[in-house]
Amino acid sequence: MSHLSLAYDVVQRLRGHWRRSLSEPLRGRSAILVLPRVLADDATARLPHHAPYALGPESFRRLLDHLTDHAQIVTLANARRLHRDPLPRIALTFDGGWRDTAEVALRQLERLALPASMFLTTGWVNRARGDWWNTLGDALWEGIQPARVRDCLGDAGLPLPPARPAHPGTAYSHALRTYLEGLAHHTDPLTLARLGDALGDELDIPPQTLDPFSIRRLESSGLVRFGARGVSATPLDALDDAQVQWQIRQSRRQLGVLCRDPLPGFAYPQAEASPRVRLLAQRCGIQEGLHGHAGWLSHRDDPLALPRFPITLPVASSAGRLYDWLLGQP
Repeated sequence: MSHLSLAYDVVQRLRGHWRRSLSEPLRGRSAILVLPRVLADDATARLPHHAPYALGPESFRRLLDHLTDHAQIVTLANARRLHRDPLPRIALTFDGGWRDTAEVALRQLERLALPASMFLTTGWVNRARGDWWNTLGDALWEGIQPARVRDCLGDAGLPLPPARPAHPGTAYSHALRTYLEGLAHHTDPLTLARLGDALGDELDIPPQTLDPFSIRRLESSGLVRFGARGVSATPLDALDDAQVQWQIRQSRRQLGVLCRDPLPGFAYPQAEASPRVRLLAQRCGIQEGLHGHAGWLSHRDDPLALPRFPITLPVASSAGRLYDWLLGQP
């Protein structure tokens, strides 16, 4: 057997094993996916400083097609119900309330008549600001008021970014990602949140998040429901007890003004919620809390720490990677 024939045989065997694995292991299962920001352009989403936290319209479309081939896309409430259906139940969630996410995603959701949930950072509604990573990364990539950006970084006591070339490309995007990751790992979250707020207020950036009219329009479509994610994107573990409870209660009050029928659940603005944060959420009347720890839903789950599978660009773009990721978790 030639090397080419052997490679083809291995591929066919792996493909057959993967297809068989999609039947019985998924029966009766349910999961919640948390999807990143969906940008208007795939090339922009593939840039290294965007790729960890963004999809493009084509990668999002492929994700939905892969999912609907082997799963039922359902509401959050239906994903939480026990079932023995041969196909798994999967609920789609988005965090933040990005304007481009809503515009791009809604077209695809309407195409397939699929429900989804968006958890809003209510303090961002109709504001230019978003999270610090996107605000700072976009300002550096686009070269928006570079002197002012450097002043803000210096005032916060943070290291300065790599110099922007005349014609930024993939190499500069890689350098930006390394720089932003360094800030994320070595800087106090409250400092980064204040930096994002300062840049959002001072730079001439058009609104990136949903306005109240768009929220009501999306809600009236019948496909999208909205939940709360806090007033800001600051990780709740970085706050004291009073601040945590204010973030939860205030965001739910603001959501009640924005929406006719808000979701009762709360999405934590961090990968995992500590026992302290879960207890405070419970004291605020939260009965279901969602975080970003990957896993299938189970009757043994703490309802205040429901798992969600984070979806990245490489996972969304490949059916094999997607189901490897899903099936590789308990």
